[in-house]
Amino acid sequence: MVYFRSTVLAGLCAAFILYSAGCRNKTEEFAFTIRTDSGFSAWRVSGSTPLVEGTYQDRGQTKQSILIDTGPGAYKLTSPPVTTGDDRTVSFLFTLKFESATGLLFEARLKVLDESERLLVDSLLCRITSRGRPGMTRDWISYTRALKMPPGSSSAVVEVTSELEAGRVRLGETALVEGEGWLAYAASFSTHLGRQPEDKYIYTTGRFVEPQPDPTPTAAESRASLLFFERKGLVGAWPYAIPRPMDRVEIMTETVPASVVAPFAFGIKALEHMSSVEVKLAGALAGETGVLKTEPCLYQARYAANRLGSSWGREFGIRARMLTPPEPKALSRGEVRFFWLDVPVPPETEPGTYQGRLSIEAAGHAPLEIPFRVEVLPLRLPPLTDEHVVGFYYYPPDDPGLIEAQLKDMAAHGVYAVSLSGSFVKKDPERGVTVDYERVAVLNRLMILMRKHGFFRPTSLYVSDLLRKLDLPRNAEQWDEADRKVYERAIRLMDNIAKQWGWCQLMFFPVDEPANDPEDLKLAELTLGILQGMDGITSLCDLNTRASVLELSKYLDAVCMQISSVSTETVGSMKEQNVETFMYLPAFGSSDVGHDAAYHRAIPGWFLPASGVKGIYYFAYQNVTGDPYDELDGGHRDWCAAYPAPEPETVWPSPEWQGIRRGIEDLRLVILARELIRRFDAAENDEVRRLGEKTRDKLDSILSSIKPSGTEVIYQLHHELETYIAERWRQELIGEVISLQEALH
Repeated sequence: MVYFRSTVLAGLCAAFILYSAGCRNKTEEFAFTIRTDSGFSAWRVSGSTPLVEGTYQDRGQTKQSILIDTGPGAYKLTSPPVTTGDDRTVSFLFTLKFESATGLLFEARLKVLDESERLLVDSLLCRITSRGRPGMTRDWISYTRALKMPPGSSSAVVEVTSELEAGRVRLGETALVEGEGWLAYAASFSTHLGRQPEDKYIYTTGRFVEPQPDPTPTAAESRASLLFFERKGLVGAWPYAIPRPMDRVEIMTETVPASVVAPFAFGIKALEHMSSVEVKLAGALAGETGVLKTEPCLYQARYAANRLGSSWGREFGIRARMLTPPEPKALSRGEVRFFWLDVPVPPETEPGTYQGRLSIEAAGHAPLEIPFRVEVLPLRLPPLTDEHVVGFYYYPPDDPGLIEAQLKDMAAHGVYAVSLSGSFVKKDPERGVTVDYERVAVLNRLMILMRKHGFFRPTSLYVSDLLRKLDLPRNAEQWDEADRKVYERAIRLMDNIAKQWGWCQLMFFPVDEPANDPEDLKLAELTLGILQGMDGITSLCDLNTRASVLELSKYLDAVCMQISSVSTETVGSMKEQNVETFMYLPAFGSSDVGHDAAYHRAIPGWFLPASGVKGIYYFAYQNVTGDPYDELDGGHRDWCAAYPAPEPETVWPSPEWQGIRRGIEDLRLVILARELIRRFDAAENDEVRRLGEKTRDKLDSILSSIKPSGTEVIYQLHHELETYIAERWRQELIGEVISLQEALH
């Protein structure tokens, strides 16, 4: 048992009068207290600006908080000594909210003492920092960190520090209690922690705070002992999610054009412990115009750890990371299982409404019938053309059958471009360099499959391995004229092979993110300068700072900017220099771009056409360290839009991949609207032209509401725009497009 020493508590409680105008009952939870297994006690607080008490809601319960505002110096909260005992596990729990905060946002340390109060261990529990503007903004997250007490330990003291440069930090519930806290729960969803339980003392895990209480179940839900709720895009899909008022629907509805996919995302919450819960489609979709000729695909969400703090951080929460085939599952009381239903709408489908039903049944309970409908519009979206590109960094597997399955999956979602890695030349004693035909044969098999599935766009080829293969200096200042000629010959050979073998045009990409290292920047200037001087050679570089975009653009035919470097300045400058512009961002959710389908949809669908950038390359279709289903088994997180799956599936999509697909559909709608507007602009009739102007005004209104820079739009999507804003934009623009099409007839 963890408990406070009563003599220390009495002294601290008296001192706390200075801060709280009177010592409250120690069993009452209030802002300046830390909870232990034996009750609550006061923090000792130091800092130059008064702290302000407040409240927040956690699953319908009101909890106290304090506000730490920007001010001179650091705030420090120190707990009284807590008796821990020898060789026990304790957890420190803390709840935080950040509001445009920069600087040292939060640091917690645990000082472990022996019986004579000698310091045994000073352990860093958690440190969260943020640099730059607009600063870190996150809603309430409850974290926990477990530790194993060392031999000889007797008590522990927690120290919390915050030193803000700007913004605010809100600190909610804190606790130091025996056990593993949220890590015990997280371990059941993380394959890494399941296999290596000792690592739970390394990681900090977060629970996403839900402010609402559960709604009252209907009579049918009570009989089924299940709560049903819709959660479009699987926003906030974690195992104890609470159905929000907006999620409670009588019938799930999707309104879509023909030739796209109608998606339904929903959750069920167990009202009691259940041995087995099964979700099934109940029959075909039918309407007044007949049966919808389609093959719906039902997935269940698979939870796993998702890094929260950064791609390399040891701070994580539990999210739905991939969509797998459904199977009966046991659910504990209060636990949620999420599902995703895809209903493809064939191009020849007659406009109208088609109804379907889902049957959800827990063992020993009555089934819960959930109706859904697809409203098919009299509209078809055009395919993407060279005007806009959506692609992936692609690391093809060795199996040609699996490559084809993956390319087919990309093409089915509207992706027809990839960025590849690895040159296909080698050092030759006599000529300096020659073609590596074994590598050419591998690439040719890939290119044949790419042509088969419509991947006709230029292909970026990352060739940093040329330095190693040709024994070229890593330091640009050590290159001589012979080195330059060897490099030129290698590039020319590869370009000639691509043309002779009928491959996609190659864009040569010599250095990745050179702004990260001064030596890389010099190497980029050297190699890109060589490429610039070669007739018929196209150069490209991935750049992750605005300064490097502007500095290296003079050498480039194309640039792929990290989304945070996209701005009116960088895009405008590239257009003035006739440099093609692309952007890149993670395919799987991170602190940069979100963690579900709804956020990812807005980037290709609306930010891309608003930004003036030609296209997007996502990193990556599949790029994993170790176990592809384990986020924590490497030095950084995995980047996967789709996950490898056993046959016959071969591919398990992530929610983000489903969102990218929706975004590509939105992009196709924008392209269609622009084409119709051009046709109406060319009309001789003033009234006809005014119809086109009305649609242009609507499209301009939507796109102008999107911030012009990548950094700003990420913040906007997370904190300013409504969660399902992309769907509202789609339906508004669809109304305009249908009006134009009717006018044409």
